[in-house]
Amino acid sequence: MPTTRRDFLLRSAAATSLALMPGARSWSATDAADVIVIGAGLAGLMAALELEKAGYKVIVLEGRDRVGGKVLTFSETLGAPEAGANYIYGDYRRLLEIASRLDIKLEDQATRLARHVGYTLVLDGKPVSRKDWVDSPRNPFPPAYREMMPWQYVPMVTSQENPLKQVEGWYTPDKAWFDIPMRDFLRAQGATDAMITLAYDTIPTYGMNANDISALMMACISAFTLQQKNTKPVLVQAQGGNQRIPEAMAGALKSTVRLGETVTAIDADDAGVLVRTKGESRYRARAVICALPFSMLRQIRLNPGLRAMQARAVKTLPHQSIYQLALQVSRPFWEADGMEPSMWTDSPIGRVSAVYHGRGDDEVSSLLVSAFSASANYLDKLGHEGAARFVVDQIEQMRPAAKGTLTVTGQHSWTQDPFARGAWAYFNPGTVTQFLPAMFQARGRVHFCGEQTSVSARGMEGALESGSRAASEVATQIA
Repeated sequence: MPTTRRDFLLRSAAATSLALMPGARSWSATDAADVIVIGAGLAGLMAALELEKAGYKVIVLEGRDRVGGKVLTFSETLGAPEAGANYIYGDYRRLLEIASRLDIKLEDQATRLARHVGYTLVLDGKPVSRKDWVDSPRNPFPPAYREMMPWQYVPMVTSQENPLKQVEGWYTPDKAWFDIPMRDFLRAQGATDAMITLAYDTIPTYGMNANDISALMMACISAFTLQQKNTKPVLVQAQGGNQRIPEAMAGALKSTVRLGETVTAIDADDAGVLVRTKGESRYRARAVICALPFSMLRQIRLNPGLRAMQARAVKTLPHQSIYQLALQVSRPFWEADGMEPSMWTDSPIGRVSAVYHGRGDDEVSSLLVSAFSASANYLDKLGHEGAARFVVDQIEQMRPAAKGTLTVTGQHSWTQDPFARGAWAYFNPGTVTQFLPAMFQARGRVHFCGEQTSVSARGMEGALESGSRAASEVATQIA
């Protein structure tokens, strides 16, 4: 591509300003732009698209060999189960607008999922029917709740007793009174330790257990989900998998995302920013946006460094341990044993979810195994081959009709992923109202986004919200 006069002037100005930095070496940047975006997940891609739309030259750096960040589809498995982001709610306005603009076909899954909400409960390796569960000695619930399945209790009580009437402002200091352990909240609703252990700690999708997660965060998730369902009760996925969304976003950029560029250092002053990578590339810009999870941001040397609560948040914010496996099924074994194909278990395999992306609403395309927290860590210790064997063996023991029908076609550990070190971020008790107000604040010319910094949305929509905010901040700064 020929060098324009604007590019030449920009490179010259960058080199001059860098040479004038006090005590700095006379580095030569390999490339220059108005803004450098680090991370090609949804947040980073959103920021890049909005900045390009505003007329700025943007370079996007990504350490992986793909775009999408924590959006990952098991594309080689029938039904394209999601290893990362799953469903898109009806009020994901930014995401729906992006899909429409980039001609990404979305398919509503609400009808199919509504027909298949049931899970087979498996405790101590044995399936327990709903009828038998009512009088089971393992059932810790009081008479009014004995017909309730374990996975239904926490969402129900959180929704009923939620102090948040809306998501807006959920993290502000006046909410500190509710920034308590989830266990304390559940106990206040009358839950016993046995109820909490079964209903939350068995498959903790947030935190390691109910002591480890803030009730305020769970209240936010509950309020956001209810808001989405009330606005428009649909659940959609991109045709071919949600990974097609970041791929389309990357394809819409004017410049190609630079894959395999792992950032190691960011040096900034009043004149601009220098970004260095492991491959010894150097990029110069007027501002930078870090769209990385804090688990990765803490590995980058920042000069000047972060301060006070923001530094503490980046250093300590935990990210969820998740291990996922996709299973192809050669025959519908659930028709033989008369139970639901999906399972909720107290085994390290966690939850097994049937994927309904076949031609008919009742056709199971594949199974998705999701192990969380300690269970995910257990599978990590087994290694990929050992984890695959363990999962198949466990399902065959729980459901003998499944013997010989299962083939592992995809697996991913978010904890072992060198570019994630965990899935979504979560807040320990007492940290929401301390950390979040500081987490998305710019440090001079260095700006931050990513799902962990979202303040009014969750999931994919939260990532897009944060990217849009960061782009607006940068545009204002360098205008």
